[in-house]
Amino acid sequence: MTRAAEGRARLILLNGLPGVGKSAVAAAWSARHPGTLDLDIDRVRSLISGDPRDTAGPARALGLAMAAVHLRGGHDVVVPQLVARPDQVARFADAAVRGDARLVHVLVEAPDDVVADRVAADAAPHRRGLDATAVAVYAAGLAEVAREPGVHRLTNDEVAAAVDRLEELVRRR
Repeated sequence: MTRAAEGRARLILLNGLPGVGKSAVAAAWSARHPGTLDLDIDRVRSLISGDPRDTAGPARALGLAMAAVHLRGGHDVVVPQLVARPDQVARFADAAVRGDARLVHVLVEAPDDVVADRVAADAAPHRRGLDATAVAVYAAGLAEVAREPGVHRLTNDEVAAAVDRLEELVRRR
């Protein structure tokens, strides 16, 4: 059943620092909600040749276009993506509007030591050079984004429990 049969489709932006488990929560959410597009922009980036530092903008543009199309079909989209600038969050809101959907913006958080361990274990090309200074810059940007209206917080201490809490949050929204 599509979301259109139940109400408006949703673009669920799972935002947060690298290593908080955005992708794991998105995959678990999608498994519970057939027809949902689990739109991992990092996967889209991997489809674009060239220096990974040059692929973020094109991948996000392609991803947002894909999201709008899927939403227009009445299906939900969940996007695990670090978005540390309010002007970039606005692009996701615009994609939701183009898809006749509603945006649910969720800031995913996890304990600092868990995040540090996950980042250290991650060998993704776009994370090369991700050090404490870069993470601090992202954290400052996320703090600014978190002050925007409509941002919800979700602790990812364990994926299944986080998805249960996300279910409740989305249901209330």
